[in-house]
Amino acid sequence: MRSLVLSAGVVTALLLPVSSAAAADYTVPRSSTQTATARGGNEAITLAAERAKGAVLAVGIDCVGWRYSIVNLVEHPSTSLYSATVKASAVCVV
Repeated sequence: MRSLVLSAGVVTALLLPVSSAAAADYTVPRSSTQTATARGGNEAITLAAERAKGAVLAVGIDCVGWRYSIVNLVEHPSTSLYSATVKASAVCVV
């Protein structure tokens, strides 16, 4: 029975998120604004948000408190495409 309790403890430990930095280490505000084009407005927004987040994380920093804001959304009727510009902001580890 003891091995069952130990196994449950190990599984629980594996499921819990592990952060490499303490809360006090998240002190550097970072942001990026990116643009993307897609067939639909929602797809363009999602793609631009992913690119903006990727640009912040490209420096290899761990970040929390992500916020996204749509800077611009434009429909191009002649091509049936949408262009979105999204800003991603977070507080990161130095």
